[in-house]
Amino acid sequence: MLFEESVAPSPLLAGLNAEQGAAVMLPAEHALILAGAGSGKTRVLTTRIAWLLQTGQVTPGGVLAVTFTNKAAKEMMTRLSAMLPVNVRGMWIGTFHGLCNRFLRAHHKLAALPATFQILDTQDQLSAVKRLCKQFNVDDERYPPKQIQYFISGCKEDGQRPGDVVARDAETIKKVELYALYEEQCQREGVVDFGELMLRSYEVLRDNDPVREHYQRRFRHILIDEFQDTNRLQYAWIKMFSAPPIEGLAGAGNAVFAVGDDDQSIYAFRGARVGNMADFVREFNVRHQIKLEQNYRSCSNILDSANELISHNTNRLGKNLRTDAGAGEPVRVHEATSDFAEAQWMVDEMKQLAREDVPKVEMAVLYRSNAQSRVVETALFNAAMPYRVYGGPRFF
Repeated sequence: MLFEESVAPSPLLAGLNAEQGAAVMLPAEHALILAGAGSGKTRVLTTRIAWLLQTGQVTPGGVLAVTFTNKAAKEMMTRLSAMLPVNVRGMWIGTFHGLCNRFLRAHHKLAALPATFQILDTQDQLSAVKRLCKQFNVDDERYPPKQIQYFISGCKEDGQRPGDVVARDAETIKKVELYALYEEQCQREGVVDFGELMLRSYEVLRDNDPVREHYQRRFRHILIDEFQDTNRLQYAWIKMFSAPPIEGLAGAGNAVFAVGDDDQSIYAFRGARVGNMADFVREFNVRHQIKLEQNYRSCSNILDSANELISHNTNRLGKNLRTDAGAGEPVRVHEATSDFAEAQWMVDEMKQLAREDVPKVEMAVLYRSNAQSRVVETALFNAAMPYRVYGGPRFF
């Protein structure tokens, strides 16, 4: 269903379905948008920002939009600049880490950092941990550097400094000791890892009332993408910019527009906390919840299968995806005896499709982890089938 011209005179809203349009035009209050897969959430987020700007509810400097990838941030800015004649480069649109980096550059003195502090990527951080272990003669078989790295990152994602960690056994006590030494080393060298960007930013906001209140006044609209993937610290960081009304702090007049899908929460292993969605609804007294259930990506056979499978999950907020794209091909399930047999079956399927004149460029193989690519690539290589790997390195 599309908006009629009388209801939605703005060209920005042209082509939006009823739920999308309702989400875009919500009043300036906290809202949770449950956006199913392929339901146009990026379009809704971007159009929401454009709508707020066009209707004069906010200036470009009053928007804070957080995404999970640089690609998503870039796409949002590209779409926004196509919608409105606005300079998007100065706007606060980016990833959590990108925005925290920008924040700390502006407040490096309060954060006790040099103006030219360097950022350690994951490999740099591991190297720093290895140097530390070597310096203090740590048994790297009992305490592998990678485990120490995971421990430190996990603590930071939970907002914990060494003194906050409850250590009840000798192993944890040792890890906390190494965490403290690692912190001293980083501070001495003027470097921060990804977790530190978030934690240090959060602490500056938490411990400096004038700074926190300045940003609460500045950012009247805060938009969060992929809310189901936020961890404990990221949610706490968001609350620093807009305090829940029940706490009665200065940012209570802000509007947090959170977009997410609890059915797509797959990153618990790296600290994501899907419970943040329910906490947000409760702590922010969220009155507006809209479900985006119209799918533009798949046929109904795929959606019906997915809906049926996920209906067995407990504690989900609940939604049912639908589509106008027709039934499509039936979903087939093939159970293979081994990963090699599975890869060979895929190659045989591709050969059959090629015989039916399906272009190879329209064939794709999706796998859960990069470790699975070797067997698939071997089968493709042996069959002399050209291929390209996206989002990871080729094995060959």
